[in-house]
Amino acid sequence: MLNDIILKTLNINKSFKIERNIFNPGNIYIDVVKNVSLDLKRGQILGIAGESGSGKTTFAKIISGLLSFDSGEVVIDNKNILDYTRHELARKIQMIFQDPFSSLNPKLSVGTIIYEAMDNNINKTERAIEMLKSVGLPEDSLHKYPHQFSGGQRQRIAIARALTSEPEIIIADEPVSSLDISIQAQIMNIFLDLKDKLKLSYIIILHDLNLLAAISDNIAIMKNGEIVEYGTSEEIINNPKDIYTQKLISSIPVIP
Repeated sequence: MLNDIILKTLNINKSFKIERNIFNPGNIYIDVVKNVSLDLKRGQILGIAGESGSGKTTFAKIISGLLSFDSGEVVIDNKNILDYTRHELARKIQMIFQDPFSSLNPKLSVGTIIYEAMDNNINKTERAIEMLKSVGLPEDSLHKYPHQFSGGQRQRIAIARALTSEPEIIIADEPVSSLDISIQAQIMNIFLDLKDKLKLSYIIILHDLNLLAAISDNIAIMKNGEIVEYGTSEEIINNPKDIYTQKLISSIPVIP
């Protein structure tokens, strides 16, 4: 059914211009995302994997409304992304970044950081405490500052902030890459718990194909801005068709 698809992209293209200089007398355009078409079903997790520079983050910023695109179409809940106001889009989709410390203003308390993402017509303190507790942080975290937390705790704060606008879709770009393995598991469990509790849909970008396969319903493999393979997690891991996917899987460390 069409209504099962909460987010759909059709032939998304994005290029960046390299400005001319003494080494480059003419403008050069680099294609970063090329004809990317993907569907995210309601209540599911779509994983995206690929090497650094494959276009994953650029694509994520496009579908979250943070970056314009050259051509194609992004449809969220049967409505073109260009027809949403910024406020409306924030209620539909939120993005969580790889480095939470760089995305959290060090001069602001955690409470203020979370309040900024809220509507004015709600009890902000009560809502902020609710969000912090949902990610396993105590309410006294409101009065502290980002530098007083560990990397894993800062990522929990970033998740709490993203949840305050009650989005239906969360995009997480390498949300655990800078964390210890034990903390990675905790963060991914938070995502899974919130998925069921809040009926969220996710797009999660990870380098770790093993971890991605463990949590995702479907996986898309990106290379040089293109989707080179797409399928269920089981299909991608157990029966990869593309040579690039096979190389990614073969590079996964094997624990003896």
